[in-house]
Amino acid sequence: MENTKLTPIIVKRRGDGFEFVPSTTFASLMIGGFVAGSAIYLYLSTYFIRSANPLIGVTLLLAGVLIAAMAIRAWRTRNTPLNVENGGRVSYGERELCAAGTVRSVRIVPSLGGEVGDCEVRLELADGSQVAIPSQYFAGFRSRKHARPFAAEFAKALGVQVTESADE
Repeated sequence: MENTKLTPIIVKRRGDGFEFVPSTTFASLMIGGFVAGSAIYLYLSTYFIRSANPLIGVTLLLAGVLIAAMAIRAWRTRNTPLNVENGGRVSYGERELCAAGTVRSVRIVPSLGGEVGDCEVRLELADGSQVAIPSQYFAGFRSRKHARPFAAEFAKALGVQVTESADE
């Protein structure tokens, strides 16, 4: 994950552990996609509100506002790091996800939302529970093949193994 132009996630070694951040290219594409989608929906909503069908226009307006909110969230969180400290404490920004030494494995699991084949990376704790990563930059992957490099780097930083859940 060294080439910042080709990888979605950058791993940086810090004095007290590792820091995972989305690459500038990945963040820009995500934000740009949301902005473009919002602009299209807002444009279409004005057309429908003015001439064709105001009910469809209002629906498109609400969808455009929702997508704009997603763009704002992506913009605000583009520099928020996923941190792994030397003791194994995992945090996202200021929020602690796992206390030191509680992570048993990094797990690739089928996504609860999205399309068939989508998956996400979660932390499996010693008590058997799983913790999701709360960022859109680290949460969803199109396939296990796309999730494995991130999961491997994350597991390496934690000193644990990667496990994969069976497809459900």
